[in-house]
Amino acid sequence: DSTALNNAGLAMYQILVLCNVLQFGMRHTTGMVIQMTSVERLLQFTQLDKEVSEDENGNVRRIFGSPNKGAIKFDHVSLKYSKAGAPVLKNLNFVIDPGMK
Repeated sequence: DSTALNNAGLAMYQILVLCNVLQFGMRHTTGMVIQMTSVERLLQFTQLDKEVSEDENGNVRRIFGSPNKGAIKFDHVSLKYSKAGAPVLKNLNFVIDPGMK
């Protein structure tokens, strides 16, 4: 029967179309979930406590007991890519004073 073969071909075509529609829907659903996660992270970030605040006179005061000097000091520091690997940077010694670029 050519009618049965035609119906089988039509059924296979419809299955392929349905798979494409499902794939399209899943792709867009995944994209939406990723975007909503980004929005959620942004909202969480906006609600973090500030590191500094201003008093009623507009003077900035520190909170959290953060240090008031922003120096960074490397004293005999060696760095490597993996625990088993050899150091790529060896015996680094330098100081970055506050305000340095």
